[in-house]
Amino acid sequence: SSGINAEYGMTTPEESSITHEQNKFVFKDPDTSRNPAFLEYSVSDSVFDMLHTFVPPAMRGRGVAGALVKVGLKHAASRNLKVRLTCWYTADYVKKYGSMGTKIVK
Repeated sequence: SSGINAEYGMTTPEESSITHEQNKFVFKDPDTSRNPAFLEYSVSDSVFDMLHTFVPPAMRGRGVAGALVKVGLKHAASRNLKVRLTCWYTADYVKKYGSMGTKIVK
Protein backbone atom coordinates (compact mmCIF):
# COMPACT_ATOMS: atom_id res chain seq x y z
CA SER A 1 0.00 0.00 0.00
CA SER A 2 2.93 2.37 0.51
CA GLY A 3 3.51 2.37 -3.26
CA ILE A 4 0.02 3.64 -3.98
CA ASN A 5 0.20 6.06 -1.07
CA ALA A 6 3.41 7.56 -2.42
CA GLU A 7 2.31 7.48 -6.05
CA TYR A 8 -1.05 9.17 -5.56
CA GLY A 9 -0.54 11.23 -2.39
CA MET A 10 -3.41 9.63 -0.46
CA THR A 11 -4.89 11.41 2.50
CA THR A 12 -7.41 9.15 4.25
CA PRO A 13 -6.60 5.87 6.02
CA GLU A 14 -8.97 4.11 3.61
CA GLU A 15 -7.11 5.42 0.57
CA SER A 16 -3.66 4.66 1.97
CA SER A 17 -4.73 1.08 2.79
CA ILE A 18 -5.63 0.30 -0.84
CA THR A 19 -3.34 -2.05 -2.72
CA HIS A 20 -3.10 -2.71 -6.45
CA GLU A 21 -3.50 -6.30 -7.58
CA GLN A 22 -3.98 -7.54 -11.13
CA ASN A 23 -6.93 -5.60 -12.62
CA LYS A 24 -8.13 -4.71 -9.13
CA PHE A 25 -7.69 -2.11 -6.41
CA VAL A 26 -8.28 -3.79 -3.04
CA PHE A 27 -9.01 -2.48 0.45
CA LYS A 28 -8.47 -4.97 3.28
CA ASP A 29 -9.64 -3.93 6.73
CA PRO A 30 -7.64 -5.73 9.43
CA ASP A 31 -10.29 -4.90 12.06
CA THR A 32 -13.46 -6.25 10.49
CA SER A 33 -13.39 -8.82 7.78
CA ARG A 34 -11.53 -11.39 5.76
CA ASN A 35 -13.47 -10.30 2.67
CA PRO A 36 -11.84 -7.27 1.06
CA ALA A 37 -13.55 -4.39 -0.69
CA PHE A 38 -12.45 -3.91 -4.29
CA LEU A 39 -12.78 -2.06 -7.57
CA GLU A 40 -12.37 -4.32 -10.60
CA TYR A 41 -11.27 -2.82 -13.89
CA SER A 42 -10.02 -3.65 -17.37
CA VAL A 43 -7.87 -1.67 -19.78
CA SER A 44 -8.09 -1.84 -23.55
CA ASP A 45 -7.52 0.72 -26.32
CA SER A 46 -6.37 3.29 -23.73
CA VAL A 47 -9.69 3.03 -21.86
CA PHE A 48 -9.72 2.25 -18.14
CA ASP A 49 -13.11 0.56 -17.62
CA MET A 50 -14.36 0.57 -14.02
CA LEU A 51 -16.35 -2.67 -14.09
CA HIS A 52 -17.46 -3.40 -10.55
CA THR A 53 -17.13 -2.19 -6.97
CA PHE A 54 -17.86 -4.30 -3.92
CA VAL A 55 -17.76 -3.40 -0.23
CA PRO A 56 -18.67 -6.03 2.40
CA PRO A 57 -21.54 -4.97 4.72
CA ALA A 58 -19.20 -4.59 7.72
CA MET A 59 -17.21 -1.89 5.87
CA ARG A 60 -20.08 0.09 4.34
CA GLY A 61 -20.76 3.72 5.22
CA ARG A 62 -17.09 4.62 5.77
CA GLY A 63 -16.20 5.98 2.36
CA VAL A 64 -14.35 2.85 1.25
CA ALA A 65 -16.07 2.59 -2.16
CA GLY A 66 -15.43 6.28 -2.80
CA ALA A 67 -11.76 5.86 -1.88
CA LEU A 68 -11.49 2.94 -4.34
CA VAL A 69 -13.04 5.01 -7.15
CA LYS A 70 -10.77 7.96 -6.34
CA VAL A 71 -7.69 5.73 -6.51
CA GLY A 72 -8.92 4.25 -9.81
CA LEU A 73 -9.43 7.71 -11.31
CA LYS A 74 -5.98 8.85 -10.15
CA HIS A 75 -4.46 5.69 -11.62
CA ALA A 76 -6.14 6.32 -14.99
CA ALA A 77 -5.19 10.01 -14.99
CA SER A 78 -1.54 9.24 -14.21
CA ARG A 79 -1.44 6.97 -17.28
CA ASN A 80 -3.44 9.29 -19.58
CA LEU A 81 -6.19 6.70 -19.93
CA LYS A 82 -9.78 7.58 -20.73
CA VAL A 83 -12.34 6.21 -18.25
CA ARG A 84 -15.51 4.22 -18.84
CA LEU A 85 -17.93 4.05 -15.89
CA THR A 86 -19.55 0.64 -16.36
CA CYS A 87 -20.24 0.25 -12.63
CA TRP A 88 -23.24 2.32 -11.48
CA TYR A 89 -21.45 3.41 -8.29
CA THR A 90 -18.50 4.83 -10.22
CA ALA A 91 -20.90 6.84 -12.39
CA ASP A 92 -22.64 8.23 -9.27
CA TYR A 93 -19.28 9.09 -7.69
CA VAL A 94 -18.09 11.01 -10.76
CA LYS A 95 -21.41 12.86 -10.98
CA LYS A 96 -21.01 13.99 -7.34
CA TYR A 97 -17.26 14.55 -7.03
CA GLY A 98 -15.87 14.93 -10.55
CA SER A 99 -13.55 12.86 -12.70
CA MET A 100 -10.20 14.01 -11.25
CA GLY A 101 -9.02 15.28 -14.60
CA THR A 102 -9.82 12.11 -16.55
CA LYS A 103 -11.80 12.09 -19.79
CA ILE A 104 -14.99 10.04 -19.41
CA VAL A 105 -16.12 7.99 -22.40
CA LYS A 106 -19.28 5.95 -23.08
